[in-house]
Amino acid sequence: MNANVTAARAGIRRGITEHRISLSTPSETAFMVIGLVAVGIVLWLNRDNEIVPGFGTALFIVPSIITIQLLFITCYGLATVVVTEREDGTLIRARSLPNGLRVYSTGILTRTMCELVETIVLTIVIAAVILGGSLGVDGTGFVVIAGMLILGTVALTTFGFVIGTVFRNPRSVGGWGFLVVGVLAYVSGLIQPLASMPGWVQVIGQGSPLYWIGHAFRAAFLPESAGAFELGGGWQLGIAFAVVGAWAVAGLLLAPVLLRRVARRETGSAIEARRQAALQRV
Repeated sequence: MNANVTAARAGIRRGITEHRISLSTPSETAFMVIGLVAVGIVLWLNRDNEIVPGFGTALFIVPSIITIQLLFITCYGLATVVVTEREDGTLIRARSLPNGLRVYSTGILTRTMCELVETIVLTIVIAAVILGGSLGVDGTGFVVIAGMLILGTVALTTFGFVIGTVFRNPRSVGGWGFLVVGVLAYVSGLIQPLASMPGWVQVIGQGSPLYWIGHAFRAAFLPESAGAFELGGGWQLGIAFAVVGAWAVAGLLLAPVLLRRVARRETGSAIEARRQAALQRV
C-alpha cells in the first residue's frame, strides 16, 4: 500500500481518537458548551431586532458567528495544539517516526474538522430553534456552506500553523495569538460590516480569506436583496471561492514546510529548557 495513503489513514484514526478524548475532558467540553450558550444568548437578545425593515439582526449575525467559529477552531485552536505539543515533546517524537509528520498533521486536521463540524451543526440547530424555520437556507445554500467550510478550513489552517510555529509556548498564543485572530476578524468585516469601514481597511479585508468566507455564508443564509449591503452591491460567490481557494492552495503548500522547519529546530534540550521556564513561572 502507498506510504502516503497509509500515513493518511493513520492520521485520520489518530485525529478521531484525539477528538473522542477531548469530548471526555471536562475543561474542553465546558469551553464548547459555554461558547454555544453565548451564541444562544446573543441570538435570543437580537431575535426581534432589525438592521433595516425586513432584515433581522440575528439572521445577519449567524454567518459571522459561523465564520468566527471557523477562524478560532482552525486557526487559534490549531495553533494552541501545535505549540503545546512542541512544548511537551509530541512533535519531536512524531518527527522520529516514519512518515511521522504526515501522520501528525493529518491527525490535527482530522481532529479540527471533527470539532468544527460538531460546533457548527450545534450552532445552526440553536439558531433554528431560536429564530424558527430553516434559516432561509435552500439546497444551493447548503452546497455553498459545505464547500466554503472545506475550502475555508484548509485556508485558515495556514494561519494556525504560522501562529503555532512563531510562538514558543501556549501562554504566548493565549495572549498575542488571541489578539492577532481578533484583529483579523475585525478587519474582515465579521464584527462590523466592511462596507462601513475606511477604504484602507476594506482593501486589507478583501485580501483576507475571512471576508470572503463570511460573504459566502451570508449569501447562503440571506435573501438576494441583502447583497446590496455588501461591497460591490451584490453577492460575488465566484470571487469568494476563487480567493479562498487560492489561500487553500497556498496553505497546502506552506503548512508542511512550516511544520518540517519547526520540527527540525526542536531538540530535547530546548524542550526541557521551556519546561523549566514554565515551572519557574508557576
